[in-house]
Amino acid sequence: MTRRLAIRPVSDNEYVQRIRRHAPSSLLPLIARTSARVAQVSDRENRRNRRAGLYGPWGMLDAAWMSIVRGTEFRDKPATPADLDDILQLYFALEDPMFRQLAGDRLTGFLLRTAGQQFVWQVPDLTELARPVAIFQQTKPNQPEKIKAITSGWDQRLLGCSLSDYIGAATLLCGFARASGEGRLDLQQASGPLLGFTELTTPEAMAAVIDANFVTTASALRARAEEERRKAVVSGVARIDPALRRHTFNPLRERPVLSGFGPGYLVPVPAAVVAKVSPYGIYYSGFAEFGQAFADDLGDLFEQYVGRHLRLVADVQVYPEVVYRANDKSVDWIVVFDDLVLLVEVKSARPTAALRLGPADWFKEIQGKLKKAFSQLQRTADLISSGHKAFAHIPADRPVLGMVVTMEEYHLVNSLEFRSVLPSTSFPVTVAAANELEEAVTQPDLADLLRAGSVLPAGWSLRHGLEGRTIPLNPILARAWEELPLTKAAALLRR
Repeated sequence: MTRRLAIRPVSDNEYVQRIRRHAPSSLLPLIARTSARVAQVSDRENRRNRRAGLYGPWGMLDAAWMSIVRGTEFRDKPATPADLDDILQLYFALEDPMFRQLAGDRLTGFLLRTAGQQFVWQVPDLTELARPVAIFQQTKPNQPEKIKAITSGWDQRLLGCSLSDYIGAATLLCGFARASGEGRLDLQQASGPLLGFTELTTPEAMAAVIDANFVTTASALRARAEEERRKAVVSGVARIDPALRRHTFNPLRERPVLSGFGPGYLVPVPAAVVAKVSPYGIYYSGFAEFGQAFADDLGDLFEQYVGRHLRLVADVQVYPEVVYRANDKSVDWIVVFDDLVLLVEVKSARPTAALRLGPADWFKEIQGKLKKAFSQLQRTADLISSGHKAFAHIPADRPVLGMVVTMEEYHLVNSLEFRSVLPSTSFPVTVAAANELEEAVTQPDLADLLRAGSVLPAGWSLRHGLEGRTIPLNPILARAWEELPLTKAAALLRR
């Protein structure tokens, strides 16, 4: 019988000991089968499905990680679906540091941890898979002469194949894991879908890229965990609060596919494979290989990517940044509607792992990543309203709204408490992630959507304004999707 959700806080040790009742060779395939068969949390219509919530990728991936690094094969009790339910319900009842904190410090940290744990998974697969192609392959940099890392052949050097084939490999892993119902991919059975790939046209070539980028083993994960433990002892760093352990980095986010657990590849959580090839995942792979130059190049490309989307809006004029004095520039984009002016500042910012732990000084990162953007918005608005000659082409008689576009979501940043640590502005400003902008620009009444949100206190969220609306397929993402191998293969098979 499945245990009822615990009403008391459960210690991390109790949760891990429950996992240890089963050998990893039994529990891991069960997790993979369950992930493959249940409704995915990224499907909007299933986000409120209670069972899909229990089997959310955050809990499943943590259980898989703990089974590998803390489990043992010297267990003879096979894991059943009821056992997995029991484990996951303990996971959702794990204690949180908020219960040991002062009342005024509790909620903020808890919300940051919850957002970092769960919200990051709630994105549609199609956009996550298409966006890297749209940014890296189909967007031109503003200053090509300054591009140092993302030059011709960068994807071959980093990934061992083209970016499209790399994302295609992830799509193949996810598709077969789900279609099989077993969470597995056997490349010897995948020769048909390899039709659409440019280079990875044989099982051997595909295996080489998957092994190099996606695959890990139980022994490698255990060795990594032991090395991290040894480093902490040598450096004298105190062990992390056990109540925060599940919020720390899970190595299965970096290497989401397992070998050594039966035939073919085992995919414990397909959503983790999608995250690996998202711009967020590629950023970390690129930064590890090329350093800061990769981050700088991506910042330029992302700025132009935002501009491409703003130009999708009908009946507006979109202007790039204005140089109004030597070395002084305006916001990145200015969008002029018939009855308002939208100032857009682009930041290729992303929440760090430290922020997702909900530290007491959380505001320092928010300020460090976004404070300058707010100041830039206000400075540009002041220059326009004062009639500065460099902005003569921008109407000064219309209401002004501001938008800071980030590459990844700061899920809580538009709430009153979080906005209170950022500079105030004389006009409404929203912080929007790339996926929000991608949806918003498909709306024919975008100006009305912006005005409606801007009357709310503090900042407003595009996501809330888009709720309940029909979201047409974004043409930029649609074009990128057409470049992916499995899309090409489907088109070839229809001929």
